[in-house]
Amino acid sequence: MPDPKFQKIKLLKIWEILNRKTDEQHPITTQELIAELNILGITADRRTIYTDIDSLQEFGYEIQNKRRNHDMVYWLPKRQFDLPEIKIIMDCVHSSKFVTASKTEELIDKLADLGGSGRGDLLKRNAVHFNAVKHSNESIYEIVDVLERAIESKKKVSFNYFLLNQSGERLYKHNNKLYVEEPLAMVCNDGNYYLLCYHSEEEYENHIKTFRVDRIDNISLSEEDISKEGKTALRKAKQYPLQAFKMYGGPLRRVTLKFDESLIGVIYNKFGEKTVIKKSGDKFTASVQVQISPTFWGWLMQFPTTMKIKSPQDLKEQYRDWVMSAIDEEDILKISDTEN
Repeated sequence: MPDPKFQKIKLLKIWEILNRKTDEQHPITTQELIAELNILGITADRRTIYTDIDSLQEFGYEIQNKRRNHDMVYWLPKRQFDLPEIKIIMDCVHSSKFVTASKTEELIDKLADLGGSGRGDLLKRNAVHFNAVKHSNESIYEIVDVLERAIESKKKVSFNYFLLNQSGERLYKHNNKLYVEEPLAMVCNDGNYYLLCYHSEEEYENHIKTFRVDRIDNISLSEEDISKEGKTALRKAKQYPLQAFKMYGGPLRRVTLKFDESLIGVIYNKFGEKTVIKKSGDKFTASVQVQISPTFWGWLMQFPTTMKIKSPQDLKEQYRDWVMSAIDEEDILKISDTEN
């Protein structure tokens, strides 16, 4: 005999089945719907299914139906996410280094379910993913949850922070003592997840210190509020990622770059499509704000003959010194002899 408590949730289960199993290309028949309910211990027949679907439609649930051969078929025409939206999110999850391999698979399955069984299976079958480097901190969800609550409530957090040695073992920094930090924001950059924290010390450019989220351990939310200065920095935190090059700190400077026409796309990709680019003879120039760091110099080095620093002069000299420091003394002497 059917359990009465299961019968009471029949409408809810019908809606769940339609969400999970159907779309315009994959409708479900009345008989298939009855079979799905039977698996859940819920009895139904054609007459009650017709009545249940009518009730759901009457209360605003958008369910489509039509007669096919000698049966009715049902499907949901609209979903919370369209297929291309789900596809983009799935690809972002695959390319995110901070989401571990096991959690990637779990999350991909959940995202695929948003598209219904037919479209979800299609998304997973058609996915082509190169081997992304995945980190191993399985506590990443818990860490993000605590940090998000701390940022929302403007509270401090405490945690251990580690690096890995040659054997992949955790080496805790700060003499294994807890860091007590004022979190401002979390930022995705180059497949990693970073925590931006306020620090009053002048040694930190813009008073921002950066931590890799997947290197955090033993995190806890403090009852202590962040400082007044931290709250001020929080309002500016959204600008920080636009100024950074892979999260390496450095003084913020305005630099005028001079480059070939072939690098216009590179400039837009790095600094945004609102960057003002001007023609200067057979070259082009753009004035941009960057944080001066080895990462910025390394980015410039990708274009040794097609992009130069036009101004300011002191940064031109810094860049030249940095390039020369990467060359062996013997090579420098050879270059000097050639110039003479």
